[in-house]
Amino acid sequence: MGLQNSQGSTVFLQIANGKIVRQFSQPTDKSVSRVNKVGREVHEEFYDSLVGTIKDIKVRESEYGKSWQVIIGDDNGTYTLDIKYSSGYAVSFLKALPNADLSQPVALTPKLNIDGDKKQSVLFISQNGKGLKHYWTKDNPRDLPPMKKIKVKGVETWDDTDRMEYLENYIKDNILQNTKPVVQDNNDDDIPF
Repeated sequence: MGLQNSQGSTVFLQIANGKIVRQFSQPTDKSVSRVNKVGREVHEEFYDSLVGTIKDIKVRESEYGKSWQVIIGDDNGTYTLDIKYSSGYAVSFLKALPNADLSQPVALTPKLNIDGDKKQSVLFISQNGKGLKHYWTKDNPRDLPPMKKIKVKGVETWDDTDRMEYLENYIKDNILQNTKPVVQDNNDDDIPF
């Protein structure tokens, strides 16, 4: 399960160019080095997927903007996968999440398709060897708000604010209670942490 090279500590991961990325301060035998946008040399290892049980999902704000942090656990440790808040990776992950059994491991596999100047990023969730379908679809959007076309500085663009707020609230209200660990007290009643 997992990335298979962690020993009990939290490993921080990102998604870039259709791969799961782990950064290191020093080169490793598997890392590729590059200079990032702020001029700092980074050393990265790339993975096709991450497998484990979803333990928690958080929204985080930082100097780089808003992101989702998906906490995954396995026998080797804990992984925190950082996903840009309204990216194609995040939206595809969130749309499939209600169809996942969060008591069982999932495989998260990012893909990036490039067609000319168009990029489509997707984060697939599979479980027990089968890809999970989206809960909200074009044919059955349920109550997911549509994106709105707005003008920003005279240029028309698509605004997903209502959609992302809805997904954030849906995850908080309907999914997260299924990820909390349960302990037994002396009365044998299940008590969430």
